[in-house]
Amino acid sequence: MKKNLLWVAIFGLAALVSIPLAAQTVSTKGVKGAAVAKDPNVNTTNMMNSDHPNIAAPEKKGGPKSRGLGGTCDIHVDNHTPYYVQFYFNGNPAGVLGPWGDLYPNITQGNAQLYARAVFSNGQVMTFGPRALTCTGSDFTWTLTP
Repeated sequence: MKKNLLWVAIFGLAALVSIPLAAQTVSTKGVKGAAVAKDPNVNTTNMMNSDHPNIAAPEKKGGPKSRGLGGTCDIHVDNHTPYYVQFYFNGNPAGVLGPWGDLYPNITQGNAQLYARAVFSNGQVMTFGPRALTCTGSDFTWTLTP
């Protein structure tokens, strides 16, 4: 009996340790409404590049070696809508997904805010998020649904 309890304790502890390391998958349903003059979740819509970018390369692309657990998180933005969707990372434009498309940004450890929106010709927008994400080295899938 004690041997069985020991195995249960070992497997239980292993499950608790592995949960934070497992990939996360979440889904966000879009909210349709009128476009606002200033969206508080968007810092800029300008996709012009700076000649002095302050975004460090991830380790996989020659950036500095990570310290501690993890390093980077691969994000999968999965568009389950028939719309073109603008994706924002920490309020800055980070890509556009076509209808039913996918985007695979890679981020370094830390806190981030994910946000997306589809803009319509009638002046309405469909927003997704904002969604907080803490990168601890595991992958993350964000599914956008209408």
